[in-house]
This record gives sequence, C-alpha cells and structure tokens, in this order.
Amino acid sequence: MKIKTHFTTLHITKGLIIAICLSAFIYLSHFMQLNEYILYFINSTLALVGLYFLLKSDTKTWFFSGFFMGIFWLWWLGVSFYYYGHPFLILPSILLLGLLYGALFALASFLATKLAQILEQHFPLILQEYTIYFLKAFMLFLLSFFEPFGFNWFNLRLLFINTIFGVHLWQYGAILFLLALTLTLNKKYLLLLTLLLIDLKNPKILSPKTLKDIELVSTNIDVREKWKRKNQELYTKLVLWHINDAISHNKKLIIFPESILPYFLNLDTQMVQSLQELSKKITIVVGSLYYKKMNDYLNTAYIFQNGSYKVANKVVLVPFGEANPLPKWLGEWVNKLFFDGSVDYHGAKEFTYINALNKRYKIAICYEGTSKKTYEDNPKFLIVISNNGWFKGSIEPTVQKLLMKYFVKLHGTFIYHAINGSPSFIIMPYKD
Repeated sequence: MKIKTHFTTLHITKGLIIAICLSAFIYLSHFMQLNEYILYFINSTLALVGLYFLLKSDTKTWFFSGFFMGIFWLWWLGVSFYYYGHPFLILPSILLLGLLYGALFALASFLATKLAQILEQHFPLILQEYTIYFLKAFMLFLLSFFEPFGFNWFNLRLLFINTIFGVHLWQYGAILFLLALTLTLNKKYLLLLTLLLIDLKNPKILSPKTLKDIELVSTNIDVREKWKRKNQELYTKLVLWHINDAISHNKKLIIFPESILPYFLNLDTQMVQSLQELSKKITIVVGSLYYKKMNDYLNTAYIFQNGSYKVANKVVLVPFGEANPLPKWLGEWVNKLFFDGSVDYHGAKEFTYINALNKRYKIAICYEGTSKKTYEDNPKFLIVISNNGWFKGSIEPTVQKLLMKYFVKLHGTFIYHAINGSPSFIIMPYKD
C-alpha cells in the first residue's frame, strides 16, 4: 500500500512539474513584463524541457500532465458560470476539464505504448526502445489537431508562439522528432539541432494609441449590468460620446467592442438614423444584436459608412456559449438548466468585408478572431470585436491574445482588436 501511494505521489509530482513547464508561457505573458528575448529564451527552454520529460514518462504521468495542463490552460472557462448565476459549477467544471485532458493524454500514451509492443512482437528486429519515443511524439503531433466541437484553445503549437522557434506544423513536428531522436539514441547534444528551427519573426503587440486615423475603443462594462434594460440609454450615450470625440480628433474609423449596444439595434430606428448621420464624418463599426424573427437572433457588427449601413453577422459561434453543439433535445435541456433558457444564436454563412482608409478589412466577432476558419483566405487586415467581460479577472484575454499572435504568424494578418473587459490592442505581423 505504501509503495502504491509512493508511486502515485511520484506520478502526480512529475505530471505537475511537466504541466508547469508546458503552461508557464501563458502565465509569464499574463503576469510579467519581461524583455522580449529573455521571455523567448525562458519559454523555449521550458517548452523543450517539458516535452522532453513528457516523452520520457509513462502513461500515469501523462494522465496527470494532461490533467494539470487542462486546468492551467482552460480553468477560466468555468468563470462564466459565475455570471450565469451558477458559481457552484465553477470548481466541478474545472475538474471536468482536467479529467478530460488527463484521459486524452493517458489514451495517447497508452496507444503509443501498445503499438510499440505490437511492433516488437511481430517484428523482433524493431525493439520497443527504438519506437516508443517516436510513437509518443507522433501522438503529441496528433493532439495538436484535437478540437472538440471546433474549440481550438488547447493547441500545443501555442507553446512556441513566444519562443525562438516557429509555430508551423512542420516546425512543431520537427521539434518532436528531434526530441524523440535524442531520447532514443540517448545523445543530449542532438537537442542542439533544434537551433536549425530558429524563427524570430514574431508578431508585435501595439497600443491603440499608435494609430493615427483609427479609434480602437476599450470598455470595462460589467456583464451583470450590461443587459439590464435600465442601462441601455447609458451605453447608447457612451457610444455617441466616443464617436463625437473621435470626430473631434479627426479619426476616420472607430471600432467598438462586441455587443456594446446590448439590444437589437436594427429595431431602434432613432439610433440607426443617428449613426447613419455620424457615419458621413467617420466610419463606425459597432457591436450589437440583430433581430430577424422570433427566436432567430444574430450576434452582429454593424458598419455605418457614408450615411448608410450594413451588417456583419457572426459565422463561427462559440460552442455552448452561443450555439449548443449537442442534439437539439439535449441542447435545449442544457440551455434551460445552465444558461437561463437562452435561445441559441444563428450563424451567418460567410464573412463580411468592408473598405475603409484605402484598405480591405475582414470583420470577425470575438471567438472568430481565434478560429482557423477566419484565416482560411489569409486576410490582410482583420477587425475583431470582443467581450471578455464573461471571464474578467482570468487569463482568458492572454490566451486569446496568444492565439491571435499564432494566427498572425501563420497568415501575416494585421489585427485591430476592440475589447470590453480587457485592454484593446493591435497585432502587427513581422515585417522584413
């Protein structure tokens, strides 16, 4: 009994240390303002060390590594239950996330081990010690494709976004291959080959203050107050004030956060007319809701320009948060039980573009800014509007920013991001 306890404790400890190495990049970005190259060095070292010891570990350690990583990366998902009036669900949801990713990692290690045993059994010349590390590396490679319900915020390639390495799939695969080769041959100097994969062309995060013609609005509205009818006039006046202020400073484009106007804007004729008139002086991108018919609502960005307007409806909806991916009967039950009986939004079929300041901008709403579908056509300029108020006080804004940097590095997109609940920012791709 003591021996079992000892080994269980050892597995937990090793799993925790590995998870810390493979999660530190998030918390270093969130809590510390380090010199760029010091940050790259620390993140690069921790990523390689964490992956090295994970490949070297057994299935039990993989379980605890995945368990703690799932929590360290995604615990903030449970925070939204606080705003839905179910704070007692925060801890169970966090533990469930840990168990999900723990089971996923354990399964990956188990399959790799079993496959290595089968290969040795059927091909005696292929010893298990020659294949086990490569098979585990292959499983980690496959895990980078795991996106339940399209949710891609647990992406192992993010480990290398603020490092000296690249984030392309082939680069991630090459790093895993070199780690597996090092372990198989027991030649640690082979890790020096990873230096061949150095890629310092990282995107830059800029302040909205650097913009001359664009006003990128940042707000800090409590989501518990936002949707109260009595506050609608307050937020309407806030939007109008920001627009007039931007006009007085000769701005040509103003971008507001997601659903800054917490009502169906297309039903408010007076506000629409006011914004149309103001749009003769400045292009306005403002988040609100769009009413098509009863139980058919859209999360929308309204674009007012030259006295008229069009809408950019959200294409990629947040699983569970905006559209329940479960079968209809089960989805309705979940919505009623956990989300106050809210009706799912409906997604649009295609993205919207606008022309302003002699550029063509693609419009994305919150979650879309971190969806690979948004970047399929390699947009040159992307306007993203978000509401991070549902996760205030958590690491969610940092993970969101890291994901956007990841896509900017892959696609060379220039992002303008207006946010409620955390500071707005710009991401500029590396320029040769």
